[in-house]
Amino acid sequence: MTIKHPEGMDFSWKEKRIPFEIFLDNIYQAYLLELEMHNEKDSLSKSEYYENNQDFLLTKFKEES
Repeated sequence: MTIKHPEGMDFSWKEKRIPFEIFLDNIYQAYLLELEMHNEKDSLSKSEYYENNQDFLLTKFKEES
């Protein structure tokens, strides 16, 4: 069975996040994995993590870009 897509419609996936948002998501996931490895239950939300580590994150992002 063939599925016909409407002409003019682009169904390809496009990243909508800016590079810093991707970087922050990756660093935050690493933070959560590290907490899990050490069996720690208390974790910060992504916004709390960003607020507490903003200077470090911006500096590290600039270094890696």
